Amino acid sequence: MPRFDPAAPPVETASRPPDFSGVDILEFTYRTDQNAVAEILPAALEVDEDVTATVMFVSYGFSGAGPYLEVVHRVHCRFRDEEVSYVPHIYLTNEPAMLAGREAFGYPKLLADIDFDPSRRSVDAMVTGRLERPAGVELATAQFKPFGRIAAAESTALKQINLRVIPSAVPGQDPSVAELVPTLVTVYGGENWLGQGSLRLTGASDFSPLHRVPIVENLGATLLTQATMSLTLATETYPL
Repeated sequence: MPRFDPAAPPVETASRPPDFSGVDILEFTYRTDQNAVAEILPAALEVDEDVTATVMFVSYGFSGAGPYLEVVHRVHCRFRDEEVSYVPHIYLTNEPAMLAGREAFGYPKLLADIDFDPSRRSVDAMVTGRLERPAGVELATAQFKPFGRIAAAESTALKQINLRVIPSAVPGQDPSVAELVPTLVTVYGGENWLGQGSLRLTGASDFSPLHRVPIVENLGATLLTQATMSLTLATETYPL
């Protein structure tokens, strides 16, 4: 991260972990292909034969980077016998949040065109999401029809791990940094809705290949509204 004119405050100057309020999350879980996932995972991560993945459309009402939208693609795996999620793709609508996530934590964040608003009125009672990159090239579409509200957990912790690589400035040399960076995302409260979901990964672009983690079987969908979220920073990283 450049020391002059940084896009986001350096991690070491943060007085507290990043917080988010007014968070809405539309989450789809699906079974995927073990061999396809193994091709994109770092060697230190392992997957079972029955491997699952999730796609989350997220609206942040407010944060240290202001309000923005995000689509998070996670693959469930194991690191040193601990269950974690690896993030092969993540798209958002906010440049400071993109740069902070890439530089400090290794999240592969890219800017994209995202449409997701659970509070939007519709004649068909559907909550919808759409991801495009670039605008007009549809990468993913989502539909959710709510059935009923269920009790939300007081808090839910999501352990994630990312591969952070900083290339050497010298051509032909090994990367200056190559490490796994763990983070803990904790979601608090909110209203939790069950329903019927439909998720489609279009395969429209090999430049943004969410479809390389294919949908074999849809396993369910939930909508969480008006939650809060915090990101716990790493206490150690794992050099490769």
